[in-house]
Amino acid sequence: MDILSLHAIYKSFPSTGTQALCGADFTLRHGEVHALVGENGAGKSTLARIACGLLQADSGSITVRGTAVRFRSNRDAERAGIGLVPQESLLADGLTVAQNLALGREPKRLGFFYNNAQALDDVRTLAQSYGEAVGGVVRDGFSVDPGALVSELGPSQRREAEILRAMARGSSVLILDEPTSILSEDEADRLFALVRRLAASGIGIIYISHRAKEILAIADRVSVLRQGKTVATVQARSLDECSLAELIVQAGTCPARPDRATSCGKPVLQVNGVLLGKAHYLDKEISFTVHAGEVLGVAAIQGNALDKLEALCAGCESPASGSVLFDGKPIPAARSELVRSGRLSYLPTKRDSLALSIRSPAWENLLAKTLQNFKPLDYARGKGPKKSAQALAEQWQIHGQLNAPVSALSGGNRQRLLAARELAGLPQLVVAANPAQGLDPEARQLLWARLGEARDRGAAVLLLSHDPSDLAELADRAFILYRGRLVGINPADLNGPSLSALLTGAKSE
Repeated sequence: MDILSLHAIYKSFPSTGTQALCGADFTLRHGEVHALVGENGAGKSTLARIACGLLQADSGSITVRGTAVRFRSNRDAERAGIGLVPQESLLADGLTVAQNLALGREPKRLGFFYNNAQALDDVRTLAQSYGEAVGGVVRDGFSVDPGALVSELGPSQRREAEILRAMARGSSVLILDEPTSILSEDEADRLFALVRRLAASGIGIIYISHRAKEILAIADRVSVLRQGKTVATVQARSLDECSLAELIVQAGTCPARPDRATSCGKPVLQVNGVLLGKAHYLDKEISFTVHAGEVLGVAAIQGNALDKLEALCAGCESPASGSVLFDGKPIPAARSELVRSGRLSYLPTKRDSLALSIRSPAWENLLAKTLQNFKPLDYARGKGPKKSAQALAEQWQIHGQLNAPVSALSGGNRQRLLAARELAGLPQLVVAANPAQGLDPEARQLLWARLGEARDRGAAVLLLSHDPSDLAELADRAFILYRGRLVGINPADLNGPSLSALLTGAKSE
């Protein structure tokens, strides 16, 4: 009997117009490691969140050990034995490991007082229950110190603490979401050994990852999601890294790229000897230059430090090593002046928190860079900012009341608004991170046309995306970013069979 089954799961998000799941199916057996894979946006995280009660499906069924269930909250799923280990830690840094595990079920002394000794002992007993015999001695399955503050833990121990937290709540199903995203290769190997011991004890494990090598090292079965549908479930032993990579990243989905004669100008953005993180797998310095009159694209699957590269190139962070220069000068020192002058345009991945004031009217957001240019006489002549905002909204097909707050707009219209504002004028550098998120095909093509116009007017465009098809039509040069390392790729090959292998690490160059 399957320990967990999800059948014909549908889920949409009307506020953004996204149909995340379209009849997805997934089953998990006792003692099995079942990998859930697919491109970014395929619906993996949505399906996992439904399985653990963080989201409710629009339709479909969930059964646990053959009994139909309906989860209205994460607490309901925990009671049914389903635990989530998310990519982003949920542990409280100011508490010890034992205190985190005891939250909501604290052991008491004399009926009133928190029993710290009992909490520590409970964690040690749980850790020992998943130990391994080495030379006749049983070693704990977990190396984390129950009495250590979470803030003092390294990435590997923090991940162990997250797993312990789920096990302490009686989980018979574990959902591991990109568990090695912050781990070195040695740390990942230790995690795999722990996962195998958990599976050997009868725990069913849903393993979400983009990395072909580690999926084949740990999984028994692999299910592939594509555009919200389950398109394949296969035995892992029947796959090699390249065939798995092709399942994860569907070949031939990128549109044809027209030829363009390039004539690049002076260097505008220079990234020199930068490290994208402190972890062992981010130990290679990266360097590249974006010139005036070109689009340089960088594609990566989530969990490969593309967000860190975005923050550095937009001047939101300073590099710990090396340098990031705009027109020969460090960006952070001059970022405010560059933004106000319109020389630097930035379309961030996290648009609501980094680029939009969602409680302010849409027209104010649309003209945030140019409001100071309007004079009192402009209002008298009927040329005030609202009229200019309306004209810009019509050009970009922004639907919605401009007097309403941005929060009232759909996700696609927010993205149109941001692009309209940032690509107005004559920017010298455009940093566009996942700029097509939430856009329909027509709006997507309009965005590519405007980015192309900016390039043709002499702007340097850095296009960062978790979707390689974003680069296929526009990039003059392209890189794949895998675990903090850049690999060059001909933009024409973004349609080719080597793309999926590079994105998932099945091929390193």
